[in-house]
Amino acid sequence: MKTYLVGGAVRDLLLGRPIHDHDVAFEGHAACFVRQNPGARKVGRDVDVYLLDGVEHMPLRGTLDEDLAARDFTINALALAEAGVVHAHPQALRDLADRVLRPASPTALADSPVRAFRAARFAAQFPDFSVHAETLDQMRVVAQRGVLADLPAEQVCRETLKALAAPCPGRYLKVLHAGGCLLPWFAELAGADGVPAGPARYHNGSVLDHVARVMDMAAVLAGHASRARDNVPSPSLADSATADGAGAQARSARQPPPELAAWMALCHDLGKVTTAADVLPHHYGHEDRGAPLARAMGIRLSMPTRFIEAGEAAARLHMRLARHAELRPGTRVDLLLALHTRGLLPAMRLLVLADGTGKGMSTGPDCALRQPEGASPAPGTDGDAASGRASPSLSDPEDPVAPYAPPAIPAACLTRLETLRQRTEAELAVLLAVKLPPNLCNKGAASGAHLRELRSMALARLDERTGTVTD
Repeated sequence: MKTYLVGGAVRDLLLGRPIHDHDVAFEGHAACFVRQNPGARKVGRDVDVYLLDGVEHMPLRGTLDEDLAARDFTINALALAEAGVVHAHPQALRDLADRVLRPASPTALADSPVRAFRAARFAAQFPDFSVHAETLDQMRVVAQRGVLADLPAEQVCRETLKALAAPCPGRYLKVLHAGGCLLPWFAELAGADGVPAGPARYHNGSVLDHVARVMDMAAVLAGHASRARDNVPSPSLADSATADGAGAQARSARQPPPELAAWMALCHDLGKVTTAADVLPHHYGHEDRGAPLARAMGIRLSMPTRFIEAGEAAARLHMRLARHAELRPGTRVDLLLALHTRGLLPAMRLLVLADGTGKGMSTGPDCALRQPEGASPAPGTDGDAASGRASPSLSDPEDPVAPYAPPAIPAACLTRLETLRQRTEAELAVLLAVKLPPNLCNKGAASGAHLRELRSMALARLDERTGTVTD
C-alpha cells in the first residue's frame, strides 16, 4: 500500500519553512489500511481519517491526480512519495514559485465553503503571497449563494484563530472583505470600509483599514514581547510593593499570545461602525457601543470564553488605558483591577500602543498621519474621510490582496510600551498590597468601598512621590 505525505507539509518543505502538520494519504480502501495497521484509530466522524503514531492518515480521493485536483488550493495540491518523488497539481509548483494563492479547481470553494475563510487565513499566514483573482471570484460566488451561514461556527472559529496567530492577521479581514465574505460571521464589520476611522488629524482611511493595521501591529508587538519576556526589567516605581503585590505583578506581566492581542485589536473599534452620519468623523461613545458588538461577534463565532471577554474589554476599555496618565487615582484602581482580574493588562497595553490614537500618543499605525488640530487631511487621505461617511468606500487605493510585509515597530513605540508597562505594573503592585484593617472587614459593600478608597489614596501617594499629576 503506497502512502504519501500530502498538503501543507510538502508545501512548507518546498518553501523551506518549519513543518507543523504531517498528513498522510494512502492508496486503497480504509479497511485494508486498518488490517495492515491494527494500531490505527479512526478519528474522523464523517470522513475516513485515522490516527497512526500521532499522524493523521486518510485514503486518496480516487487516483492521486484526482486527489490533488480535489484539494483546496494549488499550493497545497502536493504529494511526496516514500521514494522522495514530488507529485504536484499542474499549477502547484509555478504558483509556489510565484507566491500565488489560487483554487485547485473551478469548484474548490463551492465544494467546501469553509475554504473561503481558509483562503483569507492563508493570506494572513503567507503575507508574501498574492491572492489570485479566481480566489476572490470563488469567494464571492459562495457568499452570494448564502452558504456561508450554514457553516458550523466551530469551522469558522478554527480558521479565525489560526489567522489571528498569523504574521499579518489584518489581512484576514481585508481578504474576507475583498471576497464579500464578512457577512454573516463578521457582520459588525460589514460597511466598515465606508466609515472614516476618525478625524484626519489622527486617522487616514476607513475603520476597516485602521482595524486591519492595528491587528498587524498588535501581532508584531506581541511577537516582540514574547521573545523578550525572559529579559524584562523590574519596574523602577514598585519599591513600595509587598511580596504579594510583586507576585501579582509578575503574574500580570505574562505576555499574551499573539492571537489574543490580534482579536482584541479586531474588536476594539467595532462601535465606530454604528456612529451616526451627522457625527462623523468623530466617534463619541464608540467604546460603550462597541462592547456588546464584540461580545455578540465572539459568541456567534464560538470563540473561547477568554477571547469573548477580552474582545468586550478591548472595545470598552482601550481608550481609558490610552488616557491612563490623565485618570484620577480611583478610576485607575477600577481600570487596573478590571484588566488584572481578567489577565488582560499585558494584552491591553499592546493594543493601546498598536492603536496609537490615545491623547498624547505618538506611535502606532496612524501616528505618522497625525496633523495639527484643524489642519487639512494628510497627503493620501481621502478628503471625505475628514468630513463624513464616504461613498462608496474609503479602502486603500492599493490592491488589498497584494503581498506585503508585516509592519516594523518604531523605536519610540517600544519606549512608550516599556514606560506604560512600568507605570501600570508599579501601580498594580501598590494597590494590591493594600489590605483592609480587621475592623473594616466583612462589612459587605462598605468593605469594598473602604478598600477602593485606601487603594486610591495609595496611588495618590505614589503620584506624589513620582511627580505624576492627574486631574
